[in-house]
Amino acid sequence: MIRISISTKTIENFKSQILSNFYDPTNKKIGFKKKEDKKVKWAIDIGAINRLIKRKLKNYPKEVDLEKLITLNYSELCDLKTFIDKNKSFTELNKTQKDYFYTLYKRLKKPEYIKDLDITVCPYCNRNYIFNFKKPDSLEATAQLDHFFDKSTYPYFSVSIFNLVPSCQTCNQRKSTKPNEIYHPFESAFDDDVKFNLKLIDSKFYYDKNSLEIEKKIIKNEEKVNSHIEIFNIQNLYNEHKDIVLEIIQKAQIYNESYIDELYQKYEGTLFKNREDVLRHITGGYIEDKDINKRPLSKLIKDISEELDLI
Repeated sequence: MIRISISTKTIENFKSQILSNFYDPTNKKIGFKKKEDKKVKWAIDIGAINRLIKRKLKNYPKEVDLEKLITLNYSELCDLKTFIDKNKSFTELNKTQKDYFYTLYKRLKKPEYIKDLDITVCPYCNRNYIFNFKKPDSLEATAQLDHFFDKSTYPYFSVSIFNLVPSCQTCNQRKSTKPNEIYHPFESAFDDDVKFNLKLIDSKFYYDKNSLEIEKKIIKNEEKVNSHIEIFNIQNLYNEHKDIVLEIIQKAQIYNESYIDELYQKYEGTLFKNREDVLRHITGGYIEDKDINKRPLSKLIKDISEELDLI
C-alpha cells in the first residue's frame, strides 16, 4: 500500500552484513559454516558460492554473483525470476545448496535492517506498527520479513534486499505466495490509485459509528487495487475502525478553516512549527504522503479528512 524509500546507505549496510559471513574483521576470507550437533554440516567460501551461482545461472544474459543477488532491484528480480521459471531444470538447487541461502537469511540481523529503513508501520496494510524494541543487550523486531517472491521457490532471492519487505504478522500470513497480485512496497504504492471514502447510512452518522461505512473509490489500476485490498482484507479491517472516522466527522464540524488558522497563529513556534502540525494534532494522523508510513491508519485518516475538507 505504502511505498518504502530505500537509501544507498541502507543497501550498502545490508550488503555488508550479508557478506560479513565470508570475511573476518580484518577482511580476510573465511568459510561460511553451518553446524549441527557440534559438527560441521557444510562449509563454503565466497569464491565457491559465486561459482555455484554462475554455474547455475550460466545462460542468464547478465553477470550474477552473490553481491549482485543481494542488491538486485525489483525490475532485475522480475527479470531473473522469469529466467528461473523458464529454466528450472538447470537453475534448480539441491537441498544443501538451498540451505546456503536459507542460512544467510536466518543469520540476518533483521532489526538492524528495519531500523535502517526507518519504517514503523506495515506497508501492506498501513494498520499495524512494526517497531523494533530494545532488550538489555540487543534490538528485537516486531516486524516479520516477507519474501515478496517466496524463498522456497526462489532460494536465490533469500537475501535480496528488494525481496525482503518488513510487514506485520497478519499481512505476511495473508500474502502467502501471491506476489504478482499486490503492490511491491519498494516499487509502487496504491496511495494514489484508490481513495477511501464515506458511505452514510442514516442521519445518526454524527454520533453513531454504525450509521456509516467505509468504501473505496478506485482511480486507476482497478484489478490490482482490488486484488491488494482483498488479499490483505483491508476494507473489512478498516471498517473495524469506524470510531476513528466518526471522530473525524465530528472534528470537521468543530475545526473550521478560521479556527485552524487561529490555533496556528496562537501557538506557532511553541506547540506547532507549521500548519501541518496543527492538522496532525487535529486528525491524529500524518497528512503528507511521504509520512503515511509513520503512524497506523494515516492513509484512511488522510482520505476521509480530505473528503470532509478538514485538510
